Amino acid sequence: MQLILDAANGWVTLVTKAFTVHTLSAAVITIAAIGIFVVVHKEYRPFGLLANAGIVLLAWLVAITLLPLGMASGAAAVATLDTTLPMAARFANYFYGIYERHPIMVLVIVGVGTTAFFLRQSWPFRLAWWPVRAACTVLGVAALVHVSAPIADLIEPPPAPAAPVAAPAVPKVPAKEAAAAAIKAGDLRYMTVTQCTEEAVGAGPDAAKAGVKRLAQSCDDTLGSEGVARAYAQREYASEYNRIISEQAQKAPEMKAAELKTETK
Repeated sequence: MQLILDAANGWVTLVTKAFTVHTLSAAVITIAAIGIFVVVHKEYRPFGLLANAGIVLLAWLVAITLLPLGMASGAAAVATLDTTLPMAARFANYFYGIYERHPIMVLVIVGVGTTAFFLRQSWPFRLAWWPVRAACTVLGVAALVHVSAPIADLIEPPPAPAAPVAAPAVPKVPAKEAAAAAIKAGDLRYMTVTQCTEEAVGAGPDAAKAGVKRLAQSCDDTLGSEGVARAYAQREYASEYNRIISEQAQKAPEMKAAELKTETK
């Protein structure tokens, strides 16, 4: 009984992940299932409505369940294409870039192509054999996506890449003079700087030996090389400023104690 409950919980987790993490892919599978049901009922099994619905529903459940595993395996396979088949990786990156810019257009073309593949009776006799239909469908979908991408870019231009965020310039007044002026005014507050750091958070001292991989953009990607240089200059400026303020804050109680002694005398 516990094994059945664990299997059910695992299945629910996979289905939930399919609809939350891979929403567009789950939508494609659902739309394709509806199209396949229509094609099967119209062309292959016109007198088996309930049986056709059950078969398509079962295939849909299997596809949705295996979707997260398939996406993970597909990502690993695409990653290996860079070294094994660089030409195939270039084509994959090209079409995936179009999909990222215009997902609805690509999904519509893929859906139409998938439906056309299953309409066997609509194909010419010489092209009706399923391997020929599959090859023609793949080539047709790729050609339509390639031709439609520039038109879609004209209608909805891709967003311009975000410009690097430049770090503010370092104050022109030297840190010692700025700290002296603040002390004279009675302002002993410390100066904070938003640091651009790249570190293995919580990994301990062995992170350098094990190696690290970047999760987000690097400091150079975010600020640019000049911005990174200004950020480190700000850090040195604030460090010098806070050192002077800290020394003054430590001397303040001693100076007050000395003033009290002189007053009592």
